Formats: sequence, C-alpha cells, structure tokens
Amino acid sequence: MSAFALPSLRMTPQGFRTLTVTQARLLLRAPAALIWLALPVAMVVVFGCIPAFGTAQKALDGKRVIDVYVPTLAAMVPLFLACTALPLTMAGYREKDVLRRLSVTPVPAAGMLGALLAVMAVITAVGSGLVVAIGALAFHVAAPADPAAVCAAFVLGTTAVLALGLIAAAVARTSAAASGMGVPLMVLNFFFSGLYVPLAELPHSLQRIGEFVPFGAVMAAWAGHGALWEHLAVLAGYTVAGSLAAARVFRWE
Repeated sequence: MSAFALPSLRMTPQGFRTLTVTQARLLLRAPAALIWLALPVAMVVVFGCIPAFGTAQKALDGKRVIDVYVPTLAAMVPLFLACTALPLTMAGYREKDVLRRLSVTPVPAAGMLGALLAVMAVITAVGSGLVVAIGALAFHVAAPADPAAVCAAFVLGTTAVLALGLIAAAVARTSAAASGMGVPLMVLNFFFSGLYVPLAELPHSLQRIGEFVPFGAVMAAWAGHGALWEHLAVLAGYTVAGSLAAARVFRWE
C-alpha cells in the first residue's frame, strides 16, 4: 500500500492497524533499516569475537569490554530510530505533501504518529532484545543485578528519546533540517551511553553529567550506579516534556 493511500483511512481500530502496517512497510524497506537493525547486531558479534574484549579489565572495574558494550549496542537501536528515522520520515512526508493531504482528512496527527511510534517500539524491542540475547547466550554477558529496574529504565529511555525526536519530527520541513536536529541528539546520547569511550574511563564529573542525558541515565541504571528513582525521574521528565512540546509545535506543512 502506498503512503498516499492513507488519507482515505479513518481512525477506527482497523484504520489504525492499517496505518501501522503501512508505516512498518515503509520503514523496513528503507535502506537505512539495515543500519538500525544489522549494525548493532554485527557489532556485538564482532566485539564478542575479539579475544582481548573477553578479558577482564582493571580500568573497567573488573568487567570485560563485551560486558560494558552490550547495553551500549542495545541502545543504538532506539537512538537510530528516534533521532534519525523518526525526524527524517516526518520531514520526508512534509516534502512530499503527505502531511498536507492528511491534514484535510479524518486521520488525526495523533493516529498517524501513534502508528509510526508503535512500529518503532516493536523494532526497538526486537533489535535491542537480539543484541542482549546474543551477548548473553554467545558471549556469557551477565544479566544486570536488577533486570526489572533495567527494563523499566530502558523502556523509559526509549520513550524519552522518541519524545525528543518527536520535537524534531514536529517541525522539520526538510530532511537536512531533520538531520541537523536529530543527529546531534544521537551523538550526545552515544557519547554518554559509552559508545565512543567506556563510561568507566570517563572522569567522574562527566559520568555524573551523563546521568541527566537519556541513555546516560539508562546506562547508570544498568550498572547500578546512583539512585534508581533519580534515573527513572529524569527519563520520565524527558518523556513528558518532549511529548508536550512536540504536540504544541506540530505542523502539518
């Protein structure tokens, strides 16, 4: 089904399912989908196969490199989706006049965005879950001390960056503008999730600052650093503030 067929839909349960299926087809057939899903999976396999990455490191508090990188690589999936796929998809719809056509139909903005976010949530669960499963089963990466707390932090971290990505998606008129807003947010979260430098090797002051960046807070919760309630509060704050801001500034054109 073409995206241009969407204006005929109404926001019934069947209409929402159709929107969701359409969004899934459009997202997964994009070439960038290979990066969102395949890159983190490939990286965990490559890192796990490097002998030195399987040896405990004093600089990492006795952990192996693969131990500290599994949560970081799992975080790449929602960050790619929230900070690049979401803004670029919405900007593309604006450039092709899809949103302008939708604005005069019974399809509400919330329904269209909800379908897109539902697809991204499923992709995040599958991609991140696969990274964690490979780490645990193939390379014996231990589960965090409190799996329930970590799952809650990861879910809230995903909603937090999706909410921030929605702000860019709500206003970006072109793909270039969407990249300009989303990529710096992604790079910031990559840094404080330990992608470029393991967090244990950062100065304590930077580690503390990172706890107030969405996926820095998630990594702190995973490692058991700091108060869990503080990390969850930071993530919930980003989710609520980002969602409200995006709803307020959303433009069809």
